[in-house]
Amino acid sequence: MNETVTGSVWKELSRFLKSNRSVVDVAVAYVGRGSSALLKLPPGSRLVVDATEGSVKRGLTCPDDLAELQTKGVKVFCMPNLHAKVYAFSQRAYIGSANASFNSATKLIEAMFCTTDRHAVKQAKAFVRDLCLYPLTPEVLKRLKKIYRPPVW
Repeated sequence: MNETVTGSVWKELSRFLKSNRSVVDVAVAYVGRGSSALLKLPPGSRLVVDATEGSVKRGLTCPDDLAELQTKGVKVFCMPNLHAKVYAFSQRAYIGSANASFNSATKLIEAMFCTTDRHAVKQAKAFVRDLCLYPLTPEVLKRLKKIYRPPVW
């Protein structure tokens, strides 16, 4: 199956995240404040995000939410200059425009390409795993919490 999901991207993603029990590999540029509620990732999942000081200071990535996901067993990594949005499940992958944020879920017009093609899913998972180079430790997240500023839109 290959299809484009529009209009209700987060409704679709949330449905799969809620019913999924397998490890999920996610590379998403920004994780906004409160978005740990959107990302219902099972323990052992991998999340790669741009958690550089610049992104945190501008409020694009919220270290509190990353810490919350980490306490739930999600492995969190930082990749500077990340702009990709890839959500790779065991048998399907979504690739498109949706960051993990309430702004994305409620205000923006998003689109994602969804595929169940085994080769494409395998490539999406490998893409995310190849970005898992810089783990965010609790100590680093604690430091980032001190410089976080809510975004100004």
